[in-house]
Amino acid sequence: MAIKTRGFFYIQQVEQLVNQCLEEVLAPHGMTAGQYLVMSLVTHHEPLSSAELSRFARKTAQSTGEFVKALEYKGWLERRDDENNRRVLRISTTPKGRAVMKRCEVAVDEAERIFFSCLLPDELSNLRQALNRMRNAAYERQLVGIEGTRNFV
Repeated sequence: MAIKTRGFFYIQQVEQLVNQCLEEVLAPHGMTAGQYLVMSLVTHHEPLSSAELSRFARKTAQSTGEFVKALEYKGWLERRDDENNRRVLRISTTPKGRAVMKRCEVAVDEAERIFFSCLLPDELSNLRQALNRMRNAAYERQLVGIEGTRNFV
């Protein structure tokens, strides 16, 4: 009997390779892959609350809080009172954080270029579109609450 390799298995393997690659290119800048995710989200959505950051990162509030605390300690993020709601702290990047992100973006751009160099431009475009479509469909299933899918996203 022929064994079919599952699509999930390929995705998991690629995810592990991507994380390994990110860890390698970010380490010289003092950043981990997880910290890069948080810094990227803050950079693109700042200022944002911890709850918003957790939703964007799809991580627990506790996990996100630990990342923010570590990045704040490094001087890359800061938290300030929300002008409209004193119970909310707004997270934003510092000048030092923006500078390190610029260096990290250059490193990640180069890593992506090398990682995806085995694909033709049309193949890469199709891959991005397919992954985006899969991600959006999974989010939609979660929002709608289709039976049996809630635990898969």
